[in-house]
Amino acid sequence: MHGYSLGLRRAVVLLLLVAATLAGCAGQKLHREGLALMEQGRTEEGLVKLEEASKAAPENLSYRSVWLRKREQTANRLAAAASSERASGNLDTAQAIYERVLKIDPENSRARLGLEELALDRRHATVVEEARGLFQKGDAEAARNVLKPVLLENPRHGQAMLLQRQIDEQAAKALMEEPGLKPQFRKPVTLQFRDANLKMVLEALSRTSGINVLLDKDVKPDIKISIFVKDVSVADAIGLILLQSQLEQKIISDNTVFIYPNTPAKIKDYQDLKIRSFHLTNADPKQMLTMIKTLLKTKDIFVHEKTNSLVMRDTPEAIRLAEKMVSDQDIADPEVMLEVEVLEISRSRLSEIGINYPSQITFTARGATATPTINELRQLNGDNIVTSPALSATLNLLLQDGDTNLLASPRIRARNREKAKIMIGDRVPVITNAVTPVTTGTPVITGNVQYLDVGLKLEVEPEVHMNNEVSIKIGMEVSSIAKEVLNAVSGTLAYQVGTRNTSTVLRLKDGETQILAGLINDEDRNTASKVPGIGDLPLLGRLFSSHRDNGSKTEIVLSITPRIVGNHRYPDARELEYWSGTESNLRSSLLTMKPAGAVAVAAAGGASPAMPAVRPQPAAAPENSLAATPPLAFSWQGPVQAKVGDKISLTLNASAQQGASGLGFLVGFDPAVLKAVDVAEGDWMKRGDSPPIFTKSIDQTSGQIRIDMKGASDGESGSVVTLMFEVTAATAQSPVMVSSINLSGSGGESLAFAAPAPHFIAVTQ
Repeated sequence: MHGYSLGLRRAVVLLLLVAATLAGCAGQKLHREGLALMEQGRTEEGLVKLEEASKAAPENLSYRSVWLRKREQTANRLAAAASSERASGNLDTAQAIYERVLKIDPENSRARLGLEELALDRRHATVVEEARGLFQKGDAEAARNVLKPVLLENPRHGQAMLLQRQIDEQAAKALMEEPGLKPQFRKPVTLQFRDANLKMVLEALSRTSGINVLLDKDVKPDIKISIFVKDVSVADAIGLILLQSQLEQKIISDNTVFIYPNTPAKIKDYQDLKIRSFHLTNADPKQMLTMIKTLLKTKDIFVHEKTNSLVMRDTPEAIRLAEKMVSDQDIADPEVMLEVEVLEISRSRLSEIGINYPSQITFTARGATATPTINELRQLNGDNIVTSPALSATLNLLLQDGDTNLLASPRIRARNREKAKIMIGDRVPVITNAVTPVTTGTPVITGNVQYLDVGLKLEVEPEVHMNNEVSIKIGMEVSSIAKEVLNAVSGTLAYQVGTRNTSTVLRLKDGETQILAGLINDEDRNTASKVPGIGDLPLLGRLFSSHRDNGSKTEIVLSITPRIVGNHRYPDARELEYWSGTESNLRSSLLTMKPAGAVAVAAAGGASPAMPAVRPQPAAAPENSLAATPPLAFSWQGPVQAKVGDKISLTLNASAQQGASGLGFLVGFDPAVLKAVDVAEGDWMKRGDSPPIFTKSIDQTSGQIRIDMKGASDGESGSVVTLMFEVTAATAQSPVMVSSINLSGSGGESLAFAAPAPHFIAVTQ
């Protein structure tokens, strides 16, 4: 019985071993199949096989590890693709990918969060469209209120940010706009009044033209005026009336004018003031402060040195003049790259030829005492006299030639009118000791070490001129240690320094090389050792002498080449000369009358009866034709899709049936998505005889491009500018839009225009 139980247990163990072996074989097969499917790109099927392999062989931890790792990698890759699709605006595609992730890993938190964000995006898109509709209908405040929850929940929502920016720009433009009269008040009228009451003239003008006129309570009722004008606009007629009556006006709306006395108190009460900040890039804010105070008499102005900016409060006319002044002065100083070569040429020649005889002979008596007697001296002969040193002669045949070149070739960059220094050499220590005696003991010795600069010192100060020439103040010093001087008593070590220096001023063209040479040190030393008498004989004396000739010559050569880095900007003629009004009233333009016609202004007074007459004149044919001309329209031309890394170009075209002479506008873009590379001028403003003026300013940080152009267009369509961008990041829609357009005709008058709609670019990876 016991043997039967033992056999049964062995059979069970054997069956278990067989089952485990079969399960291991099945798990290995499933694992191989799963990996093969993954390599074929059938990801979901491969993960299923890997999971089955892990379950078929639970004791094999490597199968489970491979399955979990592959599942995580696949889920992360799909989640990243879904995020990219969501950023591109493809919400349905992103949702499908997130659902695939959840089938692979039902507990994947990234996919669940992504689906929640997609639902939020759809809700936000509906709200943004609602806000855009309100904005297009002209209800900007309602659009702002509708848009606010979207930006609170997602401050980086692209479409919401774009719409918010458009709303803010419109609001800012409305706030900054100065009220002006309607175009109907530019039509010509004829006035004929002699010694008429001011209020009567203004009342007649108001009834005839429809303009509303309000008078300050301090306007004198007995002011008399005489005016005879023909074919002038209503606005100019009011200006002439106020000019001779010492009155001022304030435009309240497009058809209302408020008139008040031109006195300091009234001007202070009624004249509107603006605050303007100037963030300077290159100019000194303190100098600009002095200039504005001196020329514009501005009192309310503040310098913020930390931000290098000015903040001023003054009239709009003073602000405009200050803008022109700052634009003219806030320019970058050019820099100069100086290529310098310093060459020290040393030549030496040493010759020593001849026979060098001993200069002295000492005779000594051999065996004599220190104090010899007379008998000892009598016994001296040639055998007991010794000479010292031994008689000998040396034949000198020496000739040495040496050439040495020392070269320094520094390159230094210096700002305009600022000094730059170069030092190439050694700082040699000079040790001095001070001995302080004491009453008892050893004196106290105090040492001091100072350093002496020895070598090449070069100091330059460039000044760049407008004609691309450079004036350079040069100071050069070349020094070397001639010999050391040691004070044996105090132990002080000093040096004898040989120097050569020069200073001059050069004026060179950009890239021109100038060589300065001639700093020569020439030394010749001749030494002769001769036998007295016979050594001075001609010819024969060369056999009884030795001649040593030592010559050295050194020369310093300086070569300097300036290269201008960043030339002076030639200012626009409009920035060099412009009107500034009168001593008491600032104006950025001249007080003139543009409409054609005869004008006569007579002083009040006289006994002639009043001759009132106000006749509105019909608009001339050119004005009718201009009024009938459709406004100039702008439009974008360029790609609507791009990939990260692409370089794209957008062209702004003008469709016109009338000419223009001036155009200025601001282009806005997203600096996180697009990088502005360059701006190229089109052919639209190149239709005149004189060359056009074109300026551009790219501010990548704020995503703005400022373009100003002046020339002539002949009323035909053409390209205005072409903008070159480099795509740097992916986004669903990246807008490029134009704002702050100023369009003027040949006479300086403002022209009507239709601004281009924003151009959207979808960017993918």
